[in-house]
Amino acid sequence: MNFEENLKRINVEKLKEFLSGLKTPCYETELMRASFQDKDVLKCDSLELYQNHFVLFYVLYKLQEEYYKEDKYLNVHFMRTFLSDYPEYSKCRFYDEHTGLFCRAEVLDTSGYCAFHNNKVGEYEIEQLSAKYFYYDIENYSKLDRDTAEQFINGAWEILINYKKIEESFQTLEIPESYDLEIIKKQFRILAKKYHPDLGESTHKKFNDVNRAYRYLMQTIPRVKKK
Repeated sequence: MNFEENLKRINVEKLKEFLSGLKTPCYETELMRASFQDKDVLKCDSLELYQNHFVLFYVLYKLQEEYYKEDKYLNVHFMRTFLSDYPEYSKCRFYDEHTGLFCRAEVLDTSGYCAFHNNKVGEYEIEQLSAKYFYYDIENYSKLDRDTAEQFINGAWEILINYKKIEESFQTLEIPESYDLEIIKKQFRILAKKYHPDLGESTHKKFNDVNRAYRYLMQTIPRVKKK
């Protein structure tokens, strides 16, 4: 099935109705069941599942732009998609996708972020932009064959299976989830200086925690990305 044919299987109005009724972030499987007119959308082989995933995320990112005009934010993530009203402009608009909440601290300039989050958003916004334009590039819909599609799906399942430990590791490194190794390395360097064990006994345990989280992500992320 080509991209245009598959795209027509999504009931956008049903999807919007589902998003508007969410009280907590949801999984992609829930979105698929809510939006595809074919209720057997998950009962297919790995290639079809990847293609269904692709058209769903294409629509979600298009809706993200529509909702922005209504002063709403649609967080798009295969485990944590959620629709929220933006806070007023005097409050920080940094969105924590783990909680589904905005920071809402006072904003002192026109950046839209508080002093704490203003220095954190740049790289992550670029990462989000990269993900969005992966799905906007329609050629990516048909670039995978059955073998590579299965690897893609298996990679998502590995994230699900190891998610708790992955999440805890990102929290230890004090960054949102990112599968960009350079971002992880950069944050580790910052924290390694901050909690260097030579600074005293009080920083020694924290350094070990940071180092353990960093080593785990550096081992796990490449394996997930290769799947």
